[in-house]
Amino acid sequence: MIVAEVEPIGGFVGESVSEPLLQAGIMGSVFAYLIHIDPWMALAAIALLVPQLIFVPLLQGAVNRCTGARIRVLRQLGIAMIDRTDGADDEPRIQQVFALDMGIFKIKFTMNFLMNLCNHLQIVSALSVGGWWVYTGHLEIGGVVAFISGIGRMNDPWGDLVNYFRDINVTQVKYRLLADTVDQLNTPIVPVN
Repeated sequence: MIVAEVEPIGGFVGESVSEPLLQAGIMGSVFAYLIHIDPWMALAAIALLVPQLIFVPLLQGAVNRCTGARIRVLRQLGIAMIDRTDGADDEPRIQQVFALDMGIFKIKFTMNFLMNLCNHLQIVSALSVGGWWVYTGHLEIGGVVAFISGIGRMNDPWGDLVNYFRDINVTQVKYRLLADTVDQLNTPIVPVN
């Protein structure tokens, strides 16, 4: 069972440095491009990322708690299956794992919905502010089109960075639980006199 817990941790290590560097580099380049087009519209695009900086860590914390609880229940279930002398009924634990899985999926889908909503609000705000600036003569229509294109280019690396953030948090939870288990296994048993 511990081998099954170690495998995702090892898989994450392979991309733990390259993925955030690549995506942050892309976002930095696109943001520099947006600033070149119009600094105020670039600030408006970044301002719409701020809500995501608030709700993503909050929702990820809930996912981490559910993930930790799920791993603990799966361990209890595995121990109960190996040690059949207690005659325990496994159905409540299986139902608990299912409920935790559904909770994790609901939180992740809520996070995805909120991120998509913010991404679409960026486009709407760029169209409305940019349209007003075109109407008042402060900006050309080509600038609005280029800006909307830049926002579209920024959403993909941002989504990848959020996915990386999710993965690193879940991996940290798994690693902490695994390290605690290994520490417990390495603790010498002192005989009582």
